[in-house]
Amino acid sequence: MESCLWGRASYGNGKRSQRGISFSTSRRGDNMARKAILLSCLAAAILFPVSQAGARPRSIHIGKFTYLGTDTQTQSDGTVITVSSYKLHLDTTGVTTEPISFSDVTLFVKGTKQGSGAITTGLGCGRSLDQAPCDLIFAGGPSSAGFVLAPCARLNKEKGWRQTCISIGVQLVSWTGKNFAFSLANGEQFCAYGINNIFLLPKPDEAALDPRCDAQGFCKGASVPITLHAAPTRSCRNQIVKEGSPI
Repeated sequence: MESCLWGRASYGNGKRSQRGISFSTSRRGDNMARKAILLSCLAAAILFPVSQAGARPRSIHIGKFTYLGTDTQTQSDGTVITVSSYKLHLDTTGVTTEPISFSDVTLFVKGTKQGSGAITTGLGCGRSLDQAPCDLIFAGGPSSAGFVLAPCARLNKEKGWRQTCISIGVQLVSWTGKNFAFSLANGEQFCAYGINNIFLLPKPDEAALDPRCDAQGFCKGASVPITLHAAPTRSCRNQIVKEGSPI
């Protein structure tokens, strides 16, 4: 009887092997039979490659940032101002075993910035008993009206809205500001960078970010995934994940 053996090449009585694939014989046979077996082994290697331990993911998606659009607001004194809306949605359900904690999430818009303070990716952003997903809404408008962030569009009475933002930055900082580790839903450990920067940029054929609004003012928004990229595992070896397990 003859059979294919997967593994390191080996040599011995009654055995012949190729690099990475070997086959053994319990009795002598003619060369044609052995060649047929070798060909069948090679075919099996191509069609059914040896399974190996799954590689660690290079990145994970934990949400989405969206520039929702710009509209006008009328102040109590009758002044009409321009206000842009930005939304950060975070959700690690099915991605991690527990919500991820951040010491701060900061938006950068046209030279202005605003932070959220400490949050998690859990329900209510970890701030309340609210069972709604973690959605943070930021608003940008004139500083004279008390806004911290700048708006992303100007209203032209003749031509309508003119989009003016060529990028919006989102920065997520870990609880310690250093690389940190946490458990993925499959039980593996993921080492992430302590500071993560995400940029919402215009499409190649756009001069500025376009929330794609129709004549009625309904906008689809311009968005970008919130992605954490894997840091070198060794940089997290002295870090303890929230669940209390070292990487």
